[in-house]
Amino acid sequence: MLFMISLEHTPEQCFGREEYKEEMKQWAGEMRSSAEKLGIKINGAYVCPNEHIFYFILESDSLKAISEFFKPPMLTHHTGKISPIMTIEEAAEGTSLLEK
Repeated sequence: MLFMISLEHTPEQCFGREEYKEEMKQWAGEMRSSAEKLGIKINGAYVCPNEHIFYFILESDSLKAISEFFKPPMLTHHTGKISPIMTIEEAAEGTSLLEK
């Protein structure tokens, strides 16, 4: 199943701030290996620095794995929205997210 995730933080919690840069470097450096261990495929990982929002498109059979992937510091610094998504073609065919 595909998931679209947005994680928004305040300027005070921004990983660009000196006190959080090391946490961000560590999380980003471990991101791909962590995803692989959890059985998650990263289809996209982006950030909009001026809006303080991270965007992810992830593929996983487990919402629990998605939650584990965003362990601290990501979920402690952000307000998150995790949305299961499907292609337009799947929706047009009447496929349910529950069937995926």
